[in-house]
Amino acid sequence: MKNNNILTVLRVFTALAVWFIIYKCYGVFIDPMLEGRLPEVIRMIFSAMVVPYTLGIGAAYLIVRGMKKPDRGYIASGSVEVTPGFILKSFLIQMGMAMPVMMILNIIMRIMGFPAQGMTFEQVWGEHKIFYLVLLLIFAPIVEELFFRKLFLDRLLVLGEKKAILMSAILFGLPHLFSQGLPQLFSTFLVGLVWADVRVKTGKLWPGILLHMLFNLYGCYFTIFMAQNNSRAMIVVLLNLIILPVSAIIIRLSGRSKKPATAQVNL
Repeated sequence: MKNNNILTVLRVFTALAVWFIIYKCYGVFIDPMLEGRLPEVIRMIFSAMVVPYTLGIGAAYLIVRGMKKPDRGYIASGSVEVTPGFILKSFLIQMGMAMPVMMILNIIMRIMGFPAQGMTFEQVWGEHKIFYLVLLLIFAPIVEELFFRKLFLDRLLVLGEKKAILMSAILFGLPHLFSQGLPQLFSTFLVGLVWADVRVKTGKLWPGILLHMLFNLYGCYFTIFMAQNNSRAMIVVLLNLIILPVSAIIIRLSGRSKKPATAQVNL
């Protein structure tokens, strides 16, 4: 990797690190001081929404501001039209890649004696279900796509499309390691590849936002709800370990056989 490319990656990584430090410092030092002084849901809004995505993103932007970006129109090449079929195929690919990895790693960690990681039924269906509904299905998909697939990816594209997609997915996965555990690190890395690829192929941000919403809807609501009953849980196992992965493989293989060699970016 050329020196300029290394500096680009380091600068974007520094922006992510500063964002994460602000987020964690608030949670460790400030949030406990507000306990008993503010309603719990207000503290949750500050911790999960306001601080990381105002102060945190603001600080990250100051670090990457002025960085060289590719010529205008580099992303928006229009090589792929956004259609319902494209969204469906992208959804099946992201779920077929991420869900088996997440499920298998969670099973391995449970066998090894580690506690379950990720969102719980009590969180998404409990006392603060409205908060998590807004956070997971509206707020996070919009703001995280702006952060990772706009602010960061636009600047990483000077590395070239494939390297930028890979690096943006790595940067997207890393914070999830600390917030939700090892299975989420790998699963969010994989969906990060898909969402960055969709952004580059279509030149648009909203398809990634929609796919992000659908991923959270399936993973945080459908899967968790189904897992509460043994018979329903078997349906999830069948979907996540067989149907979705096979569908993703078929779509990828059929896509490679039809598209020109230079038309799209491989995941």
